[in-house]
Amino acid sequence: AKAFCDVQACEHVLSYHYIEEVMQKNELTWLQLFLHLADVSNPLKPFRVCEPWAHRVLDEFFDQGDEEKRLGIPVGMLNDRDKICRPASQHGFINFLVAPLVFATVRIFQPFLPLADQMSDNLASWKHLWIDEANPPPEEIAKRDADIFRIQDDVRQLEERAATEMRLMRCEGPGSNKRVSLAIPSLMTGPPSSVVP
Repeated sequence: AKAFCDVQACEHVLSYHYIEEVMQKNELTWLQLFLHLADVSNPLKPFRVCEPWAHRVLDEFFDQGDEEKRLGIPVGMLNDRDKICRPASQHGFINFLVAPLVFATVRIFQPFLPLADQMSDNLASWKHLWIDEANPPPEEIAKRDADIFRIQDDVRQLEERAATEMRLMRCEGPGSNKRVSLAIPSLMTGPPSSVVP
């Protein structure tokens, strides 16, 4: 166990290798990931910000749908104001598009974990609005509850993973209090600083 802690405490070797082999070699991939994440980030913001912006986006979709109807062309899936329940659309957006991207990102970049937690809270908030607006049957509510529970469980597992990794990275033993810095250098070129006391 001591050897494992010693290796973990060697931030210079471990971090530099990670930066060089993973971060720098895949810089364009990470930038694309962050751009895509930013593009779909509305559900990651506090609900007081998320909700009005979701309505604005849906208003744009509905305006486009109105134009599609006027032109007599097929109306896009989310563009028909007469068929779309706004809170229900956000449930689908978060559940099928945003959550998989956020969870994959958090597995690589743990500092984004609070965003996953906020997304989970927002999913529950959208469910409550959906119930108020659509008055769905109990079996439909149960399906949404199951989706929310799955997302919350995924967040909990990521939190446990982060806590476990923090414990592994803290190599505290008799007479030692070394730890590896979790700061992610901004794709720097050169070794990070040595072990942080």
